[in-house]
Amino acid sequence: MNFEAFFKDWLIRQENLSYQLLDAVAPENIHNNELHQCLIDQVLSHYQQCYLEKSLAATEDVFQIISPPWLTFPERTFLWIGGFRPSLIFKLIANSVQDLTAEQESEVQQVKAETRREERELGQTMARVQESVASAPFMNLARLSANLVDGEVPEAEAAMKELQKGMLAVLEAADALRSTAAWKVLQILRPIQTVKFLAAVAQFHLTTRRWCLDRDQGF
Repeated sequence: MNFEAFFKDWLIRQENLSYQLLDAVAPENIHNNELHQCLIDQVLSHYQQCYLEKSLAATEDVFQIISPPWLTFPERTFLWIGGFRPSLIFKLIANSVQDLTAEQESEVQQVKAETRREERELGQTMARVQESVASAPFMNLARLSANLVDGEVPEAEAAMKELQKGMLAVLEAADALRSTAAWKVLQILRPIQTVKFLAAVAQFHLTTRRWCLDRDQGF
């Protein structure tokens, strides 16, 4: 199964899990810690599987993962290095978890500051990698390819491999930052708060996708 097919199935499971998350914060389940922890484990496993499949697909074609053709045009405009911007986590927490203690709030703010700093640094690294596309080897790609000799590795081909290597390294770092930021936040939240946060994440993802699918009809 390629990543596009996997992702379609993954989205179906995402929607099913979103219903379970919403049900878990209903009044009759609000104190069911066993249900909450079980569901948290399921959701984290769900995301972990996606990152694993994404990593494998990126080694085959990093450019498709950076700008996935199976997403709508509006969805691709929201992407940051092949996924969501890590700082989005903190907006979703603010909107979904209203009962943070002062200590929790302080810890979340610390993670937020660390994440934003790393996010800026990664953005700068990505910009440098993208700037290399405008270098002479890439501009001369068509001309050099036309003059290939058996056994010769053209300058443009070597440069393209370097670009792929650089993009893959940045993508892996971005995914690591997304995962690390989420994990640090989850260590701060109580189980019921985690369920509320994960429900907000799932709802945001699915709602954004539905909106983008509607908007895509106009492109």
